[in-house]
Amino acid sequence: MDLRTIENFLKLAERLNYRRTAEDIYIAQPALSRQIMQLEEDLGVVLFNRHKRKVELTEAGIYFRDEAKRILEDFERVCQHTAQIHRGEGGEIRIAHSSSSMQFLLPAILTRIQKEIPSMQTVLLESTNVYEINALLNRTIDVGFGPNMIVPKEINARTLYAENFVILLPENHWLNDSNFHSLAQLADENFILPSRSESSGYVESIEALCQNYGFIPKVAYQSGNTNTVLRLVEAGVGVSIEPKSALSGQNMNIRHIELTDIRAKSEMRMVWLRGREKELERFFDMVNKVVNEGKIK
Repeated sequence: MDLRTIENFLKLAERLNYRRTAEDIYIAQPALSRQIMQLEEDLGVVLFNRHKRKVELTEAGIYFRDEAKRILEDFERVCQHTAQIHRGEGGEIRIAHSSSSMQFLLPAILTRIQKEIPSMQTVLLESTNVYEINALLNRTIDVGFGPNMIVPKEINARTLYAENFVILLPENHWLNDSNFHSLAQLADENFILPSRSESSGYVESIEALCQNYGFIPKVAYQSGNTNTVLRLVEAGVGVSIEPKSALSGQNMNIRHIELTDIRAKSEMRMVWLRGREKELERFFDMVNKVVNEGKIK
């Protein structure tokens, strides 16, 4: 089995026609048939069901097609990165992040990269915790940043900092610092929170916090975008609980109450695929410098 055989398999998996595939890759049809049969023999599986008028992938063939695509994409990326190292270039880092990580953390990291590794290209994608986990497993991103993220065993996580939660309220809300004494006072309020299906830990941590005070938040609107949450609170359609950093640089007609006396915190985590530590070493070095300088809070 070699890369050329895998590439030809993928062509056939796309075309599902031996003659047309052979024409596309400029080899004889019998040669292509022998390649695929040898591949199946090497794997010990049947990849294609062959009928008189059509060819179709088996269940094993579908799985092998999807994984083979990923393997070839990874191999291409490795080749590019190897050449970049040879030329003394910084390469590329693909980062998925929550909106809250853009308040302090990522700008500080990107500034450090620009200063010390100006040739490193960064690709940024604002996303949810669940998207980051799936993208890491599929290798479409290199690193993710998100709050209170729960990850599977294939992914490593590091907490970079923790901060207090704040209650976000419309400016004319009846609750304020002087009459606030417990989260239980919010039991009847409409909440604006991210979708539970996209949070992988974050919403669960807020729900657990509220449950400690005897209620489950009544969610009226769902959004994982910090600015959207702030706008909805300002409009008076509900209240929310966000990391304190969500208020950074904001000038909106909202009120907030910082939850200083509770143990639960918003924990910003960096996540990456296990086993890629050496490959991401230079990026981790930039993150360590930012964390050690205390520029993220």
